[in-house]
Amino acid sequence: MLKAKEQISSSQMSVLFFSFMTGSSIVNIPGPLIGYAKNGAWISLLLSIACGAFFLSCILYLYHKFPELTFIEASRSLVGKWITILLAIPFITFQFHMTSGIVLDIGLFMNSSMMRQTPLSLFVLIIFVIVTLTVRSGIESIVRMLFLPMAMVLSFIILIIILSSSNYEIDHLLPILPEGIKPVILGAYFSYGFPYVELVLMAMLLPYVRTEDRPNVKKGMYIALFINGFLLIAVTLSTILVFGPMAGERKYSMFEVARIIDLLDVIQRIESVIGISLILTSFIKATITLFILNLTLSKLFKLRDDRILVFPITFVCYLYSLHQIDNGSAHWIYAVSVIHAFWATFAYLLPLLVVTAAALLRKKG
Repeated sequence: MLKAKEQISSSQMSVLFFSFMTGSSIVNIPGPLIGYAKNGAWISLLLSIACGAFFLSCILYLYHKFPELTFIEASRSLVGKWITILLAIPFITFQFHMTSGIVLDIGLFMNSSMMRQTPLSLFVLIIFVIVTLTVRSGIESIVRMLFLPMAMVLSFIILIIILSSSNYEIDHLLPILPEGIKPVILGAYFSYGFPYVELVLMAMLLPYVRTEDRPNVKKGMYIALFINGFLLIAVTLSTILVFGPMAGERKYSMFEVARIIDLLDVIQRIESVIGISLILTSFIKATITLFILNLTLSKLFKLRDDRILVFPITFVCYLYSLHQIDNGSAHWIYAVSVIHAFWATFAYLLPLLVVTAAALLRKKG
């Protein structure tokens, strides 16, 4: 059972879910996705959003059956202790990878776009310290801090989309499938792995919703998912409309879109707001992911103090980030674009399907 003092409303859960799905992906996804799927990138997103809706339906089914249990506790109840431990090994290791990667991505962006002379390891250390202290404050403090940063980020993104409309070229949208359907499938595979299969982690947080708010969880979560999908499609189309065939070569695409905005020699060089957005959203996602990682280990080992592992876990994540830095940015890009979705399938999707199937079989029995 979760502590009574650690509770949030259904609307706060929806905002947390939206922040987790949108954080970092809103700036990082469009460029690589267009590189894979070309002008059909928006179709790839539609396919991956459909997968995300299926994953969410599985999570909500488990939540309906076990509203007071986290995913690890529900798994232990349905498939037993030892199978749960086997499923938890990839589940936990991938969370270490995610947490380290999100923080590393913030550092790479700041190091490559803003302060190039500052050591990357210093950025990573500072961000981890802030994220750790935020996680230690508890989930109620985390959700209370989400609204203002996410409102700012959404305002910045919408502002950039509107202001860059003078640079749009409708012809850049055609042809939709210049190389057939295969690039679209590849793009869907990429966006399925980041961020849509990652929503499985929300199964660890749903029990925090207050009892009286549980009937509203389903609607709020689906709304958050589809708003996230709409924004990702809008940002992707905006990038294609501005850069055309070269859109896939822009890593931080919205940062590059904002960089070329020039209206009446007054509104220009506003890419800093996108830089702020990337840092804020990635920080939010890193905080949520680290909180879930700590919660997963606490529930797996049945610890009474669910915050005792926060600092050791963060230290391991920091060491993993340093290891990625030593391997070089090219290795990290390969890990995110190729390995990430494959690893996530075994780490998140497989446990979800196993536990959901067990719940369905128990119901039939």
